[in-house]
Amino acid sequence: MKKQISKGIALASFVAVMSTPLHAQTTAPVDQPPEQPVTQELGYGVASALASVFYIPAKVTYAGLGLVTGGLGYVLTGGRSDVASNIIYPAVRGHYVVTPNQIKGIEPIYFVGAPPESPEPESYAAGTTAPTR
Repeated sequence: MKKQISKGIALASFVAVMSTPLHAQTTAPVDQPPEQPVTQELGYGVASALASVFYIPAKVTYAGLGLVTGGLGYVLTGGRSDVASNIIYPAVRGHYVVTPNQIKGIEPIYFVGAPPESPEPESYAAGTTAPTR
C-alpha cells in the first residue's frame, strides 16, 4: 500500500513537472513592440540623465523669472490677476526633467506650459437674456 502511494505521488509529480513548461510558454501579443536590449535602455537612461543636467537648471531659471515677471505684472497693472496668471502659468508648468521616453521621441517635452483656461465672460447680468440675431 505504501509503495503504491509513493508511485502515485511520483507519477503526479512527474506529470506536474513535465506539463509546467507547456503552460508557461505563451506568445507575446502582436501589438507590442519587441523589447530593446538592456544596453540600449541603459543608453537612453544615461542620455536622459545627461540632458536633465542641463535642462533642469534652465527650466528652474525660466520658472523663477516667470514668477518674478508675473509678480511685477500684477503690481504694475494694479492687481490684475489675469495678467499675472498669463505670465506665471506658462513659466511654471511644463516638464522639469527629461525622461527616456522623451529621448526616444515617444513623449513630447514641454518647456513652456499651457496658459490657464480663461473663464466664459459674464457680459450679461443674471436674469437677462442675450440679444437674438
